[in-house]
Amino acid sequence: MTEPTGNHQERPRPNCLDVASWRLPTKDELREFLDRPRTRTEKEYRNRPAVLAVRHYLSPADVYCYLKGRFGEPNGFQNFLRADHSDNWIHWDFNLKAGDEDVYISGMSREIHILISVDMTEADWRDLILGIKADYQRVANEKNTVFKSLERWVLFPNKYMEIESVCADLHADLVDNVGGYRTYQTPSESRSAPDEQKAAVEKLFERERIVHRSALELSLLTPVLAESFINMVVLALCKPDIRNNRRQFEAFVRANIDTKLFDLAYKCQGFARSIDQNAEVYKAFKRVMDKRNNAIHGNCDPEREQLELVYFEGTRPLFKEPGDHIGKYLEAQERQYQPGIVAEDYEATHRFLAYLLSCLEPGVVAGFTTIIETRYPGYDIGRKKMGALFADYVAVGRMEGVKYDDELTIWDE
Repeated sequence: MTEPTGNHQERPRPNCLDVASWRLPTKDELREFLDRPRTRTEKEYRNRPAVLAVRHYLSPADVYCYLKGRFGEPNGFQNFLRADHSDNWIHWDFNLKAGDEDVYISGMSREIHILISVDMTEADWRDLILGIKADYQRVANEKNTVFKSLERWVLFPNKYMEIESVCADLHADLVDNVGGYRTYQTPSESRSAPDEQKAAVEKLFERERIVHRSALELSLLTPVLAESFINMVVLALCKPDIRNNRRQFEAFVRANIDTKLFDLAYKCQGFARSIDQNAEVYKAFKRVMDKRNNAIHGNCDPEREQLELVYFEGTRPLFKEPGDHIGKYLEAQERQYQPGIVAEDYEATHRFLAYLLSCLEPGVVAGFTTIIETRYPGYDIGRKKMGALFADYVAVGRMEGVKYDDELTIWDE
């Protein structure tokens, strides 16, 4: 079959468009494809034809299941180069033939790159994509068999990592600003010019803004940080008989923090010993967690939380304590937010989490540490297990000059 070109000459319809005729290459054909010239002239490089990156009209999962169901295991050379993990540029590839034409299909993370050994127009690419999708039905049974054999993992956010990233910055702000705190006293004009006084006061109030905001946020987040870590321990190591019983599992997750901690060694796998409630590191952590109800629920107790006693005669305030008014205000702020204690509570929490890990069997610690340090871990729905699926960065690679399927103008016609 032929079709007209722009100069009204007939051109052969590419064999690759007859998707059902695709076949595996012979050994000699595959060797010839792999041994094709690796170098091109500059003109050939600029005008190289027949490569398309597909990121919109075809799903990598569908194409892989279709090709494997039809042709068996991937036979492309990249399969021999890939490492046995998910951090590869090319995850699978197939070398196929359509008559005497080469059809090479490779799968990146979310893209499919297709290389055809003959020139392709935009209409040809559109017809090829539609032809692949249409052929799914012909091999539906084989495609579905491959699909059903796949593991089903869901990515979910590691709340511990998200919160810890924020907490670490807040803690750094406190450590950088709390040290060397001095009570402020307004100097006399003979000792300091007005502009210098103003600059000094502005600097102190800027410090107050950073320290007190960081102290407030860190005090609220530290208990949440601890619980998110402990809940990840439960999710990763909970025994199957507890995990598979929805009522027991939810009761375990929702239990009070002390009850949950002492149940870990009995309801989770991988614990070499239980948590010692008499350990100083646990007692320090418990004091931190005991503060959380007032903080999280916004409880107010004026007598317990009083900052200063002030007398009034009508609307006339009478301060019991003398001093520099700005300095006393800043002292009150320091007593309210207690930045030094907040930083110590955060550090005590981390010491307890390290202690918790020390209660695990050595072989379990390494696997759990990998998961807890992964921003987006995976969860196998069928087997109810966790894993670190991907590296904590996102990268993409493609050949220079390659078009994408959603950039073809033919779709608009």
